[in-house]
Amino acid sequence: MDVPQRIEVGDGAGVTITWGDDRVDRLSAAILRSACPCAACRGVAGAPPGTSVRTVRPVGGYAIAVTFAPDGHAAGIYPFDLLRLLGTEPA
Repeated sequence: MDVPQRIEVGDGAGVTITWGDDRVDRLSAAILRSACPCAACRGVAGAPPGTSVRTVRPVGGYAIAVTFAPDGHAAGIYPFDLLRLLGTEPA
């Protein structure tokens, strides 16, 4: 399993993930929200207008939880494997 060395939120437009192999992925808030793995978001297309990343917190040693603005959605847990896969998709 790949483990991020650093995860930065910046201005809320998304997150920047630096991996152990020095690969850097920039994932927009819209991409993250569209890929939210929570039960409420499965099958929902796209992200609400004005979506941004408010906070990111670690979940164990395998994932992160993201809180989105403006609605405060925070139910999705993003395993590192999913984040790595999202980094390979076109923006």
